[in-house]
Amino acid sequence: MVNSLFNSITTVFLFLLIIPISNIIPYSNNEIINLVFSKVVNQSDDSEYSQLYNLSNNKNDSVYGQIQSIDKNNLSLVWQDSNFKIRTSNLEDRNYDIFFRNVNLDNTLSNETLNISNNSGFSEHPHIASSGNNTYLVWVDNSNGHKQVFLRSSENAGETFGKSLILSNDNVNASNADIYSNDKHVFVVWQQSNSTHSSVALRVSDNMGKSFGSETLLSGYSSDSYPKVFADENNVYITWNVDNDNRFKPRVVQEQEGLPDHKPGIYFIKSEDLGKSFSGPVRFDYEDSFANGKSQVSAFDNYVYVTWVQRDSVNKLGNLFTAKSSDGGQNFTTDQIPISDDQILDAANLDTFAYQDKLFTSFEGSLIEPGFNNSEGTEPTFNKEIFQFMRDYDQTGEYTIYNLSLNSGISECPSITINAVDNIVSVSWEDYTPGNHEIFMRSINY
Repeated sequence: MVNSLFNSITTVFLFLLIIPISNIIPYSNNEIINLVFSKVVNQSDDSEYSQLYNLSNNKNDSVYGQIQSIDKNNLSLVWQDSNFKIRTSNLEDRNYDIFFRNVNLDNTLSNETLNISNNSGFSEHPHIASSGNNTYLVWVDNSNGHKQVFLRSSENAGETFGKSLILSNDNVNASNADIYSNDKHVFVVWQQSNSTHSSVALRVSDNMGKSFGSETLLSGYSSDSYPKVFADENNVYITWNVDNDNRFKPRVVQEQEGLPDHKPGIYFIKSEDLGKSFSGPVRFDYEDSFANGKSQVSAFDNYVYVTWVQRDSVNKLGNLFTAKSSDGGQNFTTDQIPISDDQILDAANLDTFAYQDKLFTSFEGSLIEPGFNNSEGTEPTFNKEIFQFMRDYDQTGEYTIYNLSLNSGISECPSITINAVDNIVSVSWEDYTPGNHEIFMRSINY
């Protein structure tokens, strides 16, 4: 067992203002537990795997796919696509747009592909959310000369979409947008910066994305953060990262604005009134060695999970951690998540989904290639693969990690969704095995 060095916190509520950075203090007295290594299962070892699907299935550069389950045989997919004007061109003629498809898994070629952005600018990093027949797509685009957050909504499950809304201000460059919908409410967060400042912003719609309230600044001291949002009934949970080597002009800005030095780590805030006010930020870190990493947040009823990749300044390898709460995010216990003993190294991008007392996690990891013998003194070779596992809230023993990709190409950037009716978890990812990037997907019965 290893003890974390988190200090005590106090909770501070703030109404529609920037959260006071002086109140950012790490979470208290968490014990790092669950140091039992897992068993890695490949496709040939288990009959629960579905076939491998190519969801984008074109000759373009298809990246950053995000999926949402509709039912057992159908899902929605949004991705960033190079949209080549001339296939032989490598860079000059590619214009990245945001593409969308409703995919029928019985016939992946039968569904119409919609160009959602369809403009002259560079469109990137889409995310998807849905409630009933309402589907929401958000992305970042520079068609107007600077990066802005765009949103398009559908009221008929993605058959058609309304006009684009611009959510970010004209005097900032936006990036790293995320979205979540909960009944009639839609929550969008993103990172934004200008020449002197960087922050995390939130806007909320209470009429199914038709209009949005004013911008709320949640953080005023971070750069290269990847904010994530999740909502359950009246509760809204948001996380972001502050990296040691990527903070926004840390010394200059802090001296000018009188800001204290802020430690790197994963930051968590909670709202109990649909984003009108938030608790004071909580910082998660393991042994005060966080150099950089990204997080995900997910919840089900009173179970709240903040999961992150943490790289430290010593070995630069990514490890997985989860801060879990069974009282709606009031108190947390932090688990180190062992990925595999001497096999999977350097966890990277991840996605999570909570259901009942279970947390489904998919992550990108570097797998030591078969045949490596450490006793021979040779350097191991690695390939990036996509892994998925499920853990109960109180689980302390061995658990199974599934290798979903297991191929010769680089596999990265997973997206996870579940179909709770049929007990199916599906994971999509970006894969270079065909010789161009495609969005692949595989499912497992749980």
